[in-house]
Amino acid sequence: MSPIVDRLAELRRHLAHLHTLRPRVSRDALARDLSLHNDVLFSLLTVCQLVIDIAAELAARRGDRFEDYTEAVRQLARDPRFPSAIVVELERLPGFRNVLIHEYVALDLARAVEALDRLEPVERFVAIVAEIEAEAR
Repeated sequence: MSPIVDRLAELRRHLAHLHTLRPRVSRDALARDLSLHNDVLFSLLTVCQLVIDIAAELAARRGDRFEDYTEAVRQLARDPRFPSAIVVELERLPGFRNVLIHEYVALDLARAVEALDRLEPVERFVAIVAEIEAEAR
């Protein structure tokens, strides 16, 4: 398998897991239930990193260079199969990833809850990348 196919499988797994958790998640639930808190934040972090990794791999395949994670995601716009509205939404993920990693103590848990309600662009990203990989075979 290609690195993208492996990462897509993992991305699908974490998206499905977040959807199963969503009915139990609120700001208060995350504050009082450490297991739920860790589960949600780790899966959100993993989703962010997988989107970054896949975007970086696609850029590298095209010979594009980038200086940071946000630019790697922005490079998706060079491929007409990625609508600009999706790229704009996905551009937020590197910053959110950094918040999850570096500002976890001060993280406003409402941002994590909001992120759970904004997974649709990631799901569209998965579908587009899956098509790209299918065409490459």
